[in-house]
Amino acid sequence: MTAHFNNCRKSSALCICAVLAAPATYAQHVTEEVRVIATPHERTIAQLAQSVTVLSNEELQRAQNTNLGETLADQLGMSASSFGAGASRPIIRGLAGARVKLMEDGIDSLDVSTVSVDHAVGIDPLIAEQIEIFRGPTTLLYGSGAIGGVVNTVTRRIPEMVPDDGFEGAFELRGNTVADDRTGAVRLDGGRDSFAWHFDMLSRDAGDYKIPGFAELEPEAGETPTGVLENSGFKTTSGSVGGSWLADNGFFGISLSRYDSDYGVPGHHEEAAVMGAEEELVRIDLEQTRVDLKGGWMAMSGPIQRINVRLGINDYEHQELEGEEIGTLFENRAYEGRIELTHEPWRDWEGDFGIQFGERQFSAIGEEAFIPPVDTTTVGLFLLEHREIDDWSLSLGGRLERQEHKPSSPMSMDFSGTAASASFAAIRQLSDDYALAMHFAVTERLPVAEELYADGPHLASRTFEVGDAGLTQETSRHMDIGFRKTAGPVTWTVTAFYTSFADFIFLQNTGMIDTDSELPIYMYRQQDAVVSGLEAELFAPVAEIGSGEIDLRIFGDYVDGELDSDGNLARLPPLRIGARVQYHDDRLTMGLESARYVKQDEIAPFEDPTPGYTMVNADVTWTRELSTGQELSIFFKGTNLLDEDARRHTSLIKDIAPLPGRNFSLGLRAAF
Repeated sequence: MTAHFNNCRKSSALCICAVLAAPATYAQHVTEEVRVIATPHERTIAQLAQSVTVLSNEELQRAQNTNLGETLADQLGMSASSFGAGASRPIIRGLAGARVKLMEDGIDSLDVSTVSVDHAVGIDPLIAEQIEIFRGPTTLLYGSGAIGGVVNTVTRRIPEMVPDDGFEGAFELRGNTVADDRTGAVRLDGGRDSFAWHFDMLSRDAGDYKIPGFAELEPEAGETPTGVLENSGFKTTSGSVGGSWLADNGFFGISLSRYDSDYGVPGHHEEAAVMGAEEELVRIDLEQTRVDLKGGWMAMSGPIQRINVRLGINDYEHQELEGEEIGTLFENRAYEGRIELTHEPWRDWEGDFGIQFGERQFSAIGEEAFIPPVDTTTVGLFLLEHREIDDWSLSLGGRLERQEHKPSSPMSMDFSGTAASASFAAIRQLSDDYALAMHFAVTERLPVAEELYADGPHLASRTFEVGDAGLTQETSRHMDIGFRKTAGPVTWTVTAFYTSFADFIFLQNTGMIDTDSELPIYMYRQQDAVVSGLEAELFAPVAEIGSGEIDLRIFGDYVDGELDSDGNLARLPPLRIGARVQYHDDRLTMGLESARYVKQDEIAPFEDPTPGYTMVNADVTWTRELSTGQELSIFFKGTNLLDEDARRHTSLIKDIAPLPGRNFSLGLRAAF
């Protein structure tokens, strides 16, 4: 099921083969092919101007957690919304929500995780063959909203090749001590001649997770610590079947997948008590069914050399259960498609153009229906071009997107707008080892439905949210400059970024209280803002011991966000500095890592500071290839070994829901 058992497949539509130092073993001085779906044409990782991280193989296995947000939270430039074990969404460079696009195989997750932080992402990280993180604006291929970045989960759900022996598979079993998590997963792939098929299934079952002491940051006098975060348990199942017709110059495939999750919403009963309601534990029962289609025709003659088609159709609903009663029902029926065409080179320029289209029918009925039903349609045209000039590698592109919101409420006005985006990237190869990368983008983002139409108490976030139908598009001017050493015993990268926003859309705490719900009133506003920061990473060999090697990774990241009125943006991740020491040989990998998260006191009005903490983790993986060609891996991982009372500043419930305490995980993987 996991990436460790997945060999690199044939290059196909919307992918590149990127050559990079193997991240799982740091400075091994070997290379491996890694498919990066989110960029067309073949490029090495050193030829990509944008900041990109690709998790695959052992590094992905080590990072995999209960949800996508927690899986990626420790990566460079990343954090997570951390709303308990069941729901956590990735945050990139301090930007969250609709500014970070989450995709499965190049198509949006099509869930409602952008509407509220207590809504889970409908992608389980355990299905991933690899996960690709694009930091900074990625608006040309995938929509004007992705100003913060893109996370693309790559799977095998639509097969693109027949296994060498006609059949292969993998299974995994794992468990942990912090929540008595029991997880199992299986993947099977097969086929012959011109037909390939795929099957996968997984199941997770976890109880309330253990914490070092009190759930509340400031407990009441005389209160006894529970040692667990109440109502943080979850059950998740998912599965898919898929098949593809394969030809020498193309393929067409389809998959049907299902994702179900039943998880607790920590702290929700306290919010009910604040409003005078009967205290009930609240859970979310989520069901999502997807149909995905993918096709590609390559090596075509004429002005169009390749055509790629992708379509995802989604039927999503979740019930917010207060005890046995349905408090609110959310439904989201949506589709997203794209057609991309590669043209023949023209005056040394090679590139792609295409169209992306989608529709979403969203509705919420019940106590937490703070947004009216809204139908949203989107159509975008895009163009990307690339050429080489001496030691320079140049890329440029543009996108024009039209978006319409039509709410069902007669009290709400329709919204329509057009967003334009353009980008330019350049890489100057300074020598065989060093390169200077620059990325510039001007992008426009149109407001989403919750920013326009929210009006009511939102119990999960403990806010009374008020939208503004008069919002206009926000415009960002982004600059990303990186200096890299990509070859030799020691490799490193340093990247600085600066984004200036005109009419930045944000949710502001007004300091007022709604008299009925007794919740603080938050209003969507627009104001100029600046987000800037720095990211750095170094990999180096330390020593050789017998047939193995000790490697060192040092990393750090920082982001700052300020409004034009000199106020800080809310819920920004703090400065983080860390290191990992790792021993590896042909069979054994052992690592010890530590990261310091400093106190976050650069806060927005009416926001509380968050204490700093240190995370210490360790892991051991033993892998053996059997004589029959099968592979067996046993892994052990310890997280938060200091049992820190750790709270993420990016979480809306940090004051009542710390991260899990000391945890030990044990697992078994096998490929056949």
